[in-house]
Amino acid sequence: MQKNLIALSLLATATLMNQAVAAPPDPELLFNCDLSNDKMVVVRLNNDVPTYYYGSIDKVEMTLPKFEGDKTQVRSGQMAFAGGGASYYRFINGVYSYVVYSGIGRGWEFTGLKVYKNAKLLMKKECTNGGFLTQTYRGENLVQESDTGDDGTYGYAD
Repeated sequence: MQKNLIALSLLATATLMNQAVAAPPDPELLFNCDLSNDKMVVVRLNNDVPTYYYGSIDKVEMTLPKFEGDKTQVRSGQMAFAGGGASYYRFINGVYSYVVYSGIGRGWEFTGLKVYKNAKLLMKKECTNGGFLTQTYRGENLVQESDTGDDGTYGYAD
């Protein structure tokens, strides 16, 4: 039942984004990205914890954190660069990390999904449409990557 509701939410979000008439903003939606592989990544606040949904409009293939409300598996990061900066959320699933990321620097710009096994980049897919949405939520009550030192791994464009 919950997966059907999520799939409907993804469909509604995609439909609203393609309408010419502006829809009222969804205060729970933090990140919405269409990927080149015909998949989508959506990050929504669920009981004040960012929740990652990956899949298609028809089927959500992965939801993180695995246990609803488990903020120990979600990290937030912001970095300032000369001539730019980056913001991201990292969702941890064992040795794998799924990072929704948006950054700009001298000579590069990237908004999309990066997947790591430990600290090794396995996949990088750019958004064909979408990215972070303007929200007031900035990772409050989450472990900040700068506090763990992991921002040196996940906070840079690879």
